[in-house]
Amino acid sequence: MLQSGEIVSLIADIFTIVASGIAIYLFLFQRSKISNAFNLLLNYSTQLTLSELKSKLDRLNHFNASDSTQKIEVINILHEIQGQTTGNDFLKENLKNIILKIEGFIDKPKSLNEPKKRSLVHELRESIRNLDFDSYNKIIKK
Repeated sequence: MLQSGEIVSLIADIFTIVASGIAIYLFLFQRSKISNAFNLLLNYSTQLTLSELKSKLDRLNHFNASDSTQKIEVINILHEIQGQTTGNDFLKENLKNIILKIEGFIDKPKSLNEPKKRSLVHELRESIRNLDFDSYNKIIKK
């Protein structure tokens, strides 16, 4: 006769074998669905990042780069945007030119004025919109 500890161990082993079988089945026969789920998670992460960038652009619009007291806040927000874009390989690759412009304004804040800031904001907003659209297209095509 089996002891209660042996019965529990046997049941645990059976569940482990069944769970392993399910994992192997999913890997072999449902690979595309699993891949789609991971891609969906990655796209969700990208969407969150793009939303954060949009909110930073909205904050940036509230400040005037030609006003010396507000310019400091504009530069600080540009630092945030630069950090977020260079820390994300997807954004770093797709926003290279804008990142270079931002770095130029950060390095030489005197060169930044309100018209240049507005141009940068609109260029970045449009780039984000295109990345957002591309991200949705990737989800739909899968």
